[in-house]
Amino acid sequence: MLKLYLIRHGETDWNADGRIQGHSDIELNARGLEQARRLAARMPDEGEFHAIYSSPLKRAFRTAEMIGGALNLSVTHDARLLERSLGMLEGLTMTDIREKYPDVHRAWHDGGPRPHIVGEESREAFVKRVDEFIRDVRAKHHDGRVLAITHGGTINMLLMVALNLDIERPLPFYIDNASINIVQWGERGARLRVLNDAYHLNPMRVTRPDTKQAQADQKITAAEMQ
Repeated sequence: MLKLYLIRHGETDWNADGRIQGHSDIELNARGLEQARRLAARMPDEGEFHAIYSSPLKRAFRTAEMIGGALNLSVTHDARLLERSLGMLEGLTMTDIREKYPDVHRAWHDGGPRPHIVGEESREAFVKRVDEFIRDVRAKHHDGRVLAITHGGTINMLLMVALNLDIERPLPFYIDNASINIVQWGERGARLRVLNDAYHLNPMRVTRPDTKQAQADQKITAAEMQ
C-alpha cells in the first residue's frame, strides 16, 4: 500500500501579496521558513519515508531540504513537479489581471473558456507531466510512504489525476502553504486520506520583518492561482 504525501511549499512574499508565481523562482520569506521548520519537525512522527521528490523551484526545494534533514533523506529534483507556467500573468495580482486582462479574469471567476495566455503551459502538457510523475512513483514504490514537495496548482492536478476526477473542471481544492495532502493506493485503487492538513502551523507566531509584530494563530492564505 503506497501513501503519497503531497506537500505545498512554505509562504513567499508573492504568496503574501497575492501574486501569481508559476515558474517564477521566488524564495521563501521568514514566515515560509518557519512554516517549513514546523512541517519538518512534524514529519518524523508520520513514520518512515522511502523517498523525497521536489520541484526544483527554490520555494519548494528549500522546504524539501528542511524536511529531508529531519528525515535523514536526500531530495531528488523532479521538473514534473513544477507549478504550471502562466506566462505573462506571473507577478500579477488578481486586481492587476482584472484591470489589464478582464476577459481572463471573467473566465476564471465566471467559468467558461478563457483567452490564451501568452507564454502559458498548455493544460494538456501540465496533465501529461503530472500523470507521468504518478506512474513513475507507483512503479518505483509499491508500498510505504513517499513525499512530493510541490505547488498548490500542481497538487490540485496530482489529486485530480490520481483520483480520476474531471481534469477539465476548474481546480477544485484549496491548498494552504506547508499543508499535507495524502493519496493512498490499495486494493480499491486511489483514495484521498488527508486534504490540506496544516495543524502543525497553529498557533503560528512569526515576526514579519515589515511589521515587527508577532502573527499569532493565523492560517496562511494564497492567491487563487498558486
